[in-house]
Amino acid sequence: MTSYSYLLSSSCPPALISKKNVPFSAVNGSVVACELNNNRKFTIAGVSPEQQIRRSAHYQPNQWDYIYTIKSLDSDYDKVKARTSILFAKLKEEVRSLIKQENNLVARLELIDDVERLGLGHHFEEEINDALITSISTKNDNISEVMKQNLHAIALFFRLLRQHGLHVSQDVFSHFKDEKGSFRASLLEKDLQGMLSLYEASFLGFDGEETLEEARYFTSEHLVNLIPCMHPHLKDKVEHSLELPLHWRTPRLEARWYIDQYERSDKMNPSLLKLAKLDFNQVQSTHQMELKKMIDWWKNLGLGEKTGFARDRLFECFFCAAGVVFDPQHGFCREELTKASTLITTLDDVYDVYGSLNELQLFTKAVEKWERDGSEDLPEYMKICYNSLYITAEELANRLQRLEGWDAMPYIGKAWSDLCKAFLIEADWHHSGYKPSLEEYLNNGWSSVSGHVVMVYVFLLSEQGKTKEALERLMNYPNLIRSSSMIFRLCNDLATSAAELERGDTQTSIQCYMTEHNITEAEAREEIWNLISRSWKDLNEGLANCSPLSLFFSNAAVNLSRLIHCIYQHGDSHGAPDQEKKNQIKSLFFEPLKFEEDTSLHGRLSEYIIQ
Repeated sequence: MTSYSYLLSSSCPPALISKKNVPFSAVNGSVVACELNNNRKFTIAGVSPEQQIRRSAHYQPNQWDYIYTIKSLDSDYDKVKARTSILFAKLKEEVRSLIKQENNLVARLELIDDVERLGLGHHFEEEINDALITSISTKNDNISEVMKQNLHAIALFFRLLRQHGLHVSQDVFSHFKDEKGSFRASLLEKDLQGMLSLYEASFLGFDGEETLEEARYFTSEHLVNLIPCMHPHLKDKVEHSLELPLHWRTPRLEARWYIDQYERSDKMNPSLLKLAKLDFNQVQSTHQMELKKMIDWWKNLGLGEKTGFARDRLFECFFCAAGVVFDPQHGFCREELTKASTLITTLDDVYDVYGSLNELQLFTKAVEKWERDGSEDLPEYMKICYNSLYITAEELANRLQRLEGWDAMPYIGKAWSDLCKAFLIEADWHHSGYKPSLEEYLNNGWSSVSGHVVMVYVFLLSEQGKTKEALERLMNYPNLIRSSSMIFRLCNDLATSAAELERGDTQTSIQCYMTEHNITEAEAREEIWNLISRSWKDLNEGLANCSPLSLFFSNAAVNLSRLIHCIYQHGDSHGAPDQEKKNQIKSLFFEPLKFEEDTSLHGRLSEYIIQ
């Protein structure tokens, strides 16, 4: 029998309520009856609205020990970093010279790809952009015949240019088609690396680019069948890509994986590998200090302790922030994104699970007014949430006022207000038993998933000048925000739909699809994946047309979408973090990489973390 827990907001014990049996519960020593009506609302005789029964989602508790973590972060890595600074500078110059001096186009593209996949792109942005732009200007001259014969080279060329928002046509692949317009079957026999590169390139397509659609189906089908015949190193790469393509993977985790792959490659450059390991450890050290600050902030805020019904996911939120903006120089942005993510998580639990509809309406109105004393009419737990939200936002706005001389508070308030209004619509659907159409659901769902809040913060924290034109476009939530948010919503639904239905939440896009088209759940899930692919095409076009928003902003939108795949790839690793998610967090923030020059590090920090 499936059961649900509902908690009284007083200090009395939980009342267990099942689909078939609604027991009695005690409040302040009195026995009262609970009735479940058709809309799944509860009426309790003799109980005030403040004491109404509350649902519980049974979220697992926080799995990280903050005190031990702070101790573990007091490591000796900064001393090692000081001793390796000369080596680091020397290796950087070696790699910079390699990029500048490599005259062979294919070798240059492969070097750029290795540099970026190893997580080193932030050191060589100018050199990489110059090299790619030079490649565009020369591609139709003396190298064209070489490129026509090299599928791997042309696919890599295409992918790198599109990743950097540079124009390149899908027609570059026409040389690899037969007279019927299909990709040549001979590619299957002699160019497995080219097939893999074409597969990866196909995910950079725009809507209507049929050649790239054909490329995806052609390569994915045949790569699966050819896996048994592959060299083990290539096989690892192919299986990794077929599980999730490079363009959909979060770069920081990909860098950690690719360092191990590159070390085993027969084309490995020792200087590049050492630089990648050194840089990984230095970036990790930067992230560790930021995480330590976030632990102090979270404990001082006290929100996790005061709202026991909500998920405490500080580490997971920092993981998300680092997934969106990972370069070490953007620590301020990362910290504020972490704060925003913890607040989003708490508010999500207020609207989805804990709050009554009347309370949620009051809270939404308070956020719409966006005033410092706006919590006066709210119940106590909502006062805590509102004040935490407003004070945190005000601190950010005050800092931006000091640094840049303009008032960001109205823009921050609008982003939170739009989120709460979207939350309230879903709560109203739940409480009334209303079943929205797919169109209704998605029109609200892209906003209720909170991606627009993340992206507003990214823009406000970017180094770009905040022109009136850019701010107006930002708050109208352009294609970059809507596309990444739609990917967020759909991936979330695929992973959390079953658990949400189990606890009686509003139906997701999956159930909307099933109802409207009279199809099975498996068929609906396939259609959701098609919508995700379509949203990625919209996002790719947004990357190519991001003005007047910055390339930093557009890359963050892409990284947000990549992060979402990571979070929901094997379930809900934010709502219910598993061992795989813990291992990912450890690998990024607590486990430095080892190499010859790094002999003095004492073990791995993860030994200090509570398992």
